[in-house]
Amino acid sequence: MIDTYAEQIKHILFLLFLALLFWLPIPMGSKLPWAISVMEIWIYLLATSAAMLAALKPDMLPLAFTASRAALLLFLAAVLWIGIQCIPLPAAWVAGLSAQTVQLQQQAGVVNSFYPLSLDANTSFLLFQQALAMFLLFCLTLVLIDSQTRLRQTAYVLLISGLIQALTGAFAVFTMQESMALNEYTYSIMDMMVVYTDRVKGTFTNPDHLAGYLEMTLAIGIGLMLSMLNSLSLTGWRQRLRHYTQTALGPKARIRIMLIILCITLVMTHSRMGNSAFFFSLLLSGTTFLLLTRHAPKPVTIFLTSMIILDILIIGSWFGFNKVASRIEQTTMATESRDEFVRDSFPMLHDFSVTGIGAGNYFSTFPAYKQADLHHYINHAPDYMEFAIELGLIGIIPILLLILLSYATLIRNLRLRRAGLLVGMSFASLMGISSILIHSAVDFNLHIPSNAALFTVLLAFPFLCRHIRTH
Repeated sequence: MIDTYAEQIKHILFLLFLALLFWLPIPMGSKLPWAISVMEIWIYLLATSAAMLAALKPDMLPLAFTASRAALLLFLAAVLWIGIQCIPLPAAWVAGLSAQTVQLQQQAGVVNSFYPLSLDANTSFLLFQQALAMFLLFCLTLVLIDSQTRLRQTAYVLLISGLIQALTGAFAVFTMQESMALNEYTYSIMDMMVVYTDRVKGTFTNPDHLAGYLEMTLAIGIGLMLSMLNSLSLTGWRQRLRHYTQTALGPKARIRIMLIILCITLVMTHSRMGNSAFFFSLLLSGTTFLLLTRHAPKPVTIFLTSMIILDILIIGSWFGFNKVASRIEQTTMATESRDEFVRDSFPMLHDFSVTGIGAGNYFSTFPAYKQADLHHYINHAPDYMEFAIELGLIGIIPILLLILLSYATLIRNLRLRRAGLLVGMSFASLMGISSILIHSAVDFNLHIPSNAALFTVLLAFPFLCRHIRTH
């Protein structure tokens, strides 16, 4: 009886988990303060419920969670470091770790015997809450997705979420509807402006953020497709007819159509790095997949090749790849401000290289370092630069190790696992993570809660696919 109730409760928690993933991109990528609060409360309640269930019935914790201690500890270490940045420490300790922090605090008129490592502890504490939510989401992914059925359901929900974003954005552009742009300085819904654009944005405020989300959902869709491809020996015309009918009308056809729509929409975002990241991650991941997966079926090779051709030649020529290429060609050192942004950020990185300035404090500190020729700098920080300056070397190392561990695990899965879905989702993780890591060189997708959450789920997929049962 207890086991039955426990399974029912866990199933309800899993459904709420899927609802969360579906919801996150809808309110402008959950970047508004109220949407961030909804996300955090939602995750905290799910995590608390799952913890209570685990306390009552410890054997319900799946192997994917209990065997992933290294990944959990690395993620937790990064989160705890943000918390430590908020805690007032003796001035002598802070001066030893970051003399520049004490100097700036004293220049601002703050003279105490205790200082936090963060230049603004209140802002860093808000980011600590978000980071804790991402860690708990990582845990929930490992705990609630405990079977191949639930893994497939999660993949479908994320793919459909990306499809809705694509259809919403494409409809707005094709019908020349108004597009709402959030005031990037106030982040207030009351200051929204009506603008007209031919770049697809979905429910996001920035086409590049939609591109980042689509990159990851495309990776998941391609992984699902790969899980359905296998070599068949068709001996008679009846078997061939049945196979071709199932291919044309079955789930493979539906996923192919979804992938085509997502590819079209990604091109229509006109995101330079978004399209480049998708192409190179597909090329890199596809090559890695074929090299590591033993006896890859011929349909897999054909499918991956067709995706590249579809993206470049067909979809690109019909739906504006020339506009993406034009934007790349027109990008020069004179017209692009990101190079000045990075130039002015390096002195700040040098001053706070070890402990960082505190999570969330980048844009409040940057004006003291920027030169006069840089005017517009809000929302121009690449993820790498912002994370490095805010967290410092101490906070960055655990994150880098976690990503490397995730890569090592998914490569192991591609070599050793045989179940089609587990191999397909390992590919999805490889491609999705790689795409965002490429995109983050110039954009800040990981500072958008919905994109950060999906990236977190993809980071957990390799550990799921390694330990999940195949029967």
